[in-house]
Amino acid sequence: MTETPAKTVPSAVWRLAAKQDRRFRSGHPWVYSNELGASPKGVAPGAPVELQDAGGKFLAWGYGNPASLIAFRALSRNPEEKDAVSAEGVLRRLRTASALRQGLGLSHVSHRLIFGEADQLPGLIVDRFALATAKGAQVFVVQAHTAGMDRLVPELESVFEHFVPDGDWSRTAIVIKNDAGARKLEGLEIEAPRVARAIPGVDLGNAAILIKSASGGAPLTFYTDLVEGQKTGFFLDQSANIELAVSRLLAGNEQAVRGSTLRVLDLCCYVGQWGAQLAAAGKKLGFKVEVVGVDASEKALVFAKRNVEAQGAQFGAVRGDVLRDLSRFEDHSFDLVISDPPAFIKGRKDIPTGTHAYLQLNTQVFRVVCDSGAVICCSCSGLMEEHSFHETLGKAARRLDRKVQWIARGGQGPDHPILSEFSEGQYLKCWLGLVSQSF
Repeated sequence: MTETPAKTVPSAVWRLAAKQDRRFRSGHPWVYSNELGASPKGVAPGAPVELQDAGGKFLAWGYGNPASLIAFRALSRNPEEKDAVSAEGVLRRLRTASALRQGLGLSHVSHRLIFGEADQLPGLIVDRFALATAKGAQVFVVQAHTAGMDRLVPELESVFEHFVPDGDWSRTAIVIKNDAGARKLEGLEIEAPRVARAIPGVDLGNAAILIKSASGGAPLTFYTDLVEGQKTGFFLDQSANIELAVSRLLAGNEQAVRGSTLRVLDLCCYVGQWGAQLAAAGKKLGFKVEVVGVDASEKALVFAKRNVEAQGAQFGAVRGDVLRDLSRFEDHSFDLVISDPPAFIKGRKDIPTGTHAYLQLNTQVFRVVCDSGAVICCSCSGLMEEHSFHETLGKAARRLDRKVQWIARGGQGPDHPILSEFSEGQYLKCWLGLVSQSF
């Protein structure tokens, strides 16, 4: 595939106010509107911007949005990279991000290809789903959360065509999912998901994707909806936590007896990723797995049943609200309980109510798990600090006089890298614990 022609993108020039450059120089990719030396008005949302310090010295190329509290987002601190906010800039970063994922051994399975600021494309999410239907078949699911990335969406098909190796383009689909609520903060409309490029004969609403097996061996096939499904259609960020659970709770469990049954309660199960991975691992270790999945979506439960049963486990579907409908389960009735809800905290104003929701949910988790059982408790609320989540879990356990020995702590998978200068990119929390009666 030939290279796209080089372009120089004209940029507006913004300067920081005096003594407002310390945080940005330390590596943080954002500039807030009150850190600028003058009003940012007059620049179209998402337009290219050159950022300078108060004295006029170059700091970064990026894009601006006068309508957002986060007025500037940096893409490059290289003064020579004047086309950073362009299709050519996106293509270079796609290739760099892809090389990282290849080095992690993820090229043959589904993975997050672009994780916003961590891959120097703030506001852009790209998940690359490997399809089980044919070798090389793939789907790129794209989410543009900011005005700067939204402006580039019309050019992305051309970008991906230059990115994909020759011969694979005919087996490549693109889905645009600009339906995230965060777009409202940028003054952007919420859009219905759409298929920008299809693969003839492939139903993306019932797609068979390849996911890395948590217990090793060949990838597992999962069925999911890559168009109307939650987020990008599948939650790839839990991969490392599932592997941790398999290694710490199953593979190392000397008390497991071959032929015995492991009863699993998977709360907010979506398409059954946790249950199916645990079922596959349990089958290898010689014991049976029975999964009860709870979710508010009937369609998700249909996928979950298919995915879990494909790994040799029984699956019982319960459609309901995990904050309201868990009283139907008896005390101490499950060997392993997974709590992986959607974010209860969307904004700072939600911290008190969201924290209470985590307390409510996990109180039920400790009620239904049996003595000598295990819990996996997760939060994807970026605004909930790790220590606050852990304290909430402890409070939930003490409410029911349960003792918990926390044996592992997880986070987002390696395809969701974290920058030390950008703590906002670290959002997923996961704690694994062994439960018994109190001391």
